[in-house]
Amino acid sequence: MVAFATSGEDQPRLALTYREAGDSLGVCERVVWQLVKDGRLKAVRIGRSVRIPVSELNRFVSEPAESV
Repeated sequence: MVAFATSGEDQPRLALTYREAGDSLGVCERVVWQLVKDGRLKAVRIGRSVRIPVSELNRFVSEPAESV
C-alpha cells in the first residue's frame, strides 16, 4: 500500500502531484506521467493542475504485474 503524503497539518492527502506519486512508488515523475498517458493510472484535473488520487496508486500497486 502506498503511504499517504501529508500536508503541513498532518492530514492525509487524497491526491498527489506527479513528483509525489513517483516518490511514493519509488520511480521518477516521468514514469508516472507515462503510466497516466498509457491509461494504467487515472489522473484528476483540478483547474490547471493534475493530481493522482492515492486510491488509484493503491489500486495500481495491488494489481498483478504484467508479464513483459
